[in-house]
Amino acid sequence: MMRSPRFWLACGIGIIAGLLVNVVHPNFDQALTDIGWAFQAARDLVANRDPYRHPVSPHLVPYPLTAAIVVMPWALLPDNLGIMLFFGGGSALLAYGLLRDGQYWRLIVFVSPAYVMALKSIQWSPLLMAVFFFPMLAPLLLAKPTLALPIALTMRWNRYAIIGTAAIVGLSLLVMPDWPVRWITQTGQYQGFVPVFTWAGPLLLTSLFFWRNRQARLFFLLTITPQHYFFYDQLLLWMIPQTRRQMIVLTLTAWSGFLYVWQTHPTLWTSRPYLLGFIYLPALLIVLWQQARVQQGIAVVLMRMRR
Repeated sequence: MMRSPRFWLACGIGIIAGLLVNVVHPNFDQALTDIGWAFQAARDLVANRDPYRHPVSPHLVPYPLTAAIVVMPWALLPDNLGIMLFFGGGSALLAYGLLRDGQYWRLIVFVSPAYVMALKSIQWSPLLMAVFFFPMLAPLLLAKPTLALPIALTMRWNRYAIIGTAAIVGLSLLVMPDWPVRWITQTGQYQGFVPVFTWAGPLLLTSLFFWRNRQARLFFLLTITPQHYFFYDQLLLWMIPQTRRQMIVLTLTAWSGFLYVWQTHPTLWTSRPYLLGFIYLPALLIVLWQQARVQQGIAVVLMRMRR
């Protein structure tokens, strides 16, 4: 395995991702947002401080205490080193999983706006995406419940994933028994959207007709998941393309929407219609195109039009 191009390419991607984390956010281990919150909370636990003592705002919504337990081994490393290794290692595992069938075109994920924004903000989505390929990483799902459901209901669970997840939950309750109540009371400031409850909802619901298909199931579950406006929560949609062409189409349309918002709007908080129009709707079309019944229907229509 260690001699395979797949392994070394994945390691290279992980190293680059880790170094970029330090370039973009050299002091992120001191931040109270996203993965930074988990690192700070882990250090708070070690120092016997209350991780939920900070004022809450739309820019600072705390994570479950399980996030701190998950990152604890890396949080004990000095300065930014732990976050570099954690995010870089997660990116390497994701790359290795994507290359499992030797389909190098899947690495297009790493040039998507969703991954770029995940790296810029040091987000969980690349690590959660890796859970699809490595079920033993399932405890990571406990870090960000808003994205856990689509993954938990489409991944392949095994006993190690179940035991590991249960162990993290148990350990967190042992450390702070009342953390679920305290965390839930502080989540009221969360500002996001649920795609199915938007103008595109009726269109997105058509994916339900193909529930047995894994890609359609993942797509629907993401449409009922609360998510942010900053493009990184949509990274899981890049699990849907099954060909190089589909991956390129989704990536190009996503970049079109992202760049338009970036150039014409003062903030990404207004990006909901563009996430729907340039990411969700193209992903839905890809889901529909993957269904044999849809392809047969289109073929019949085209044949009749030629007559």
